[in-house]
Amino acid sequence: MKLYYITSGYRRPIDILDNALIKALIASGYEIEFFLTNRRPITELIPDIKKHAPDLVITLCGPKSHLPVSIIHGIRSLGLRTAVWFVDDPYAIDNALEVAAAYDYVFTIDSGCIPYYEASGCKQVFHLPLGTDLDIFRPYAVHPSYATDVCFIGTGYKNRLETMQEMLAYIQEPIRVHLIGHFWEHVDWSQGVRPKLRSKWINFTETPRYFNGAKIVLNLHRSEDDRYLDKNRTGAPAHSINNRTFDISGCRAFQLIDYRSDLASYYEPDKEIVGFHTPKQGAELILNYLHQDGARLDIAERAYRRTINEHTFLHRIASMMSILALV
Repeated sequence: MKLYYITSGYRRPIDILDNALIKALIASGYEIEFFLTNRRPITELIPDIKKHAPDLVITLCGPKSHLPVSIIHGIRSLGLRTAVWFVDDPYAIDNALEVAAAYDYVFTIDSGCIPYYEASGCKQVFHLPLGTDLDIFRPYAVHPSYATDVCFIGTGYKNRLETMQEMLAYIQEPIRVHLIGHFWEHVDWSQGVRPKLRSKWINFTETPRYFNGAKIVLNLHRSEDDRYLDKNRTGAPAHSINNRTFDISGCRAFQLIDYRSDLASYYEPDKEIVGFHTPKQGAELILNYLHQDGARLDIAERAYRRTINEHTFLHRIASMMSILALV
C-alpha cells in the first residue's frame, strides 16, 4: 500500500508525534511519501499528491494545525481516501469539529469524543490512543542530578495546580519533589513538602531522563474544561489516558496516575499502574510506595512489558491499518 503522510505543521510537542508516526509507518514496511507543512507552501500539496498517486492520505492534527477544508475536498476529488488522527482531544475538539466531517475516516485519541464527531456528520469514527516511541522513551541510567523521589513534567493548568498543592500539603516527610513546566511558581507551597521547581519547557531528549531518575512519576491529566486553551466549549468528556502514560511506562518507571475510566483498557490497575481518585489518596500512595522499593519495581516492570508488547506507535499503525482494511 502506498501512503502519503501530511505532517501537522505544529511545533512541540506535536512534531514529536509526527516524527514517531513517520518512523512507525516506514518500519511497518509501507511505501510512504510525506509532506512537511511547515517547510513547504500548501499550494504544492495537491500537485505532489497527484505525482505520487497514493492509496491513502493520512494527516495528524494538533490543537490548531488543521488543513483547510478546501484542501481536504481537493484531495478527495482525486478519488483518494483520507484519514485524520486528532491528537489533542477533547481539549481542542471545537477546532477539530470544524474540519472533521471533510475526511473519510476520523481517529480520535479519546473515546469520549466519538459521539461528538458522529453528531457533526463524520461517518467513520474510531478511537485510537497515542503510543510511545521506544527509541526515546526507554530505560537507562541517568546522571544523579535527575534523581528524585517524585517528579511531574507538564504545564501547570488550573486543575493540576490545585491537585498538586493539596496533595503535597498532606505530605510532611522531607521527600524530594521536582515539578518541571510552566506556571508552577504561581502556587503557595508553604503547606507540606516544598517542591523544587524548574519553570521551563524541556525537550523530548531530557524528559525521559527525569522519568528514569524518579522513584515515582506522577501523571496528572488536564481537565476537559480547562479555560487556558478554551477549545472544548462543546463539552466533550475526557475518558482516555494521555500519551504520557505510555511514555512513562516505556522508561520502566513507576507511575501514579489520576484515574480515568479507560485506564483498565490499557493497563491493569494496581498491577501495572497505580491510580488515585483524590489528592489525599495520591499523597497516601506516594508515602506508601516510596518505602516499598520491591513493589515499585515489580509494578513498573509489568507496565514496561505491557507497553513494549502493546502500546508503541508500531502497534497503533497496525491497529489503524487493520481498521481501514475493514471499512
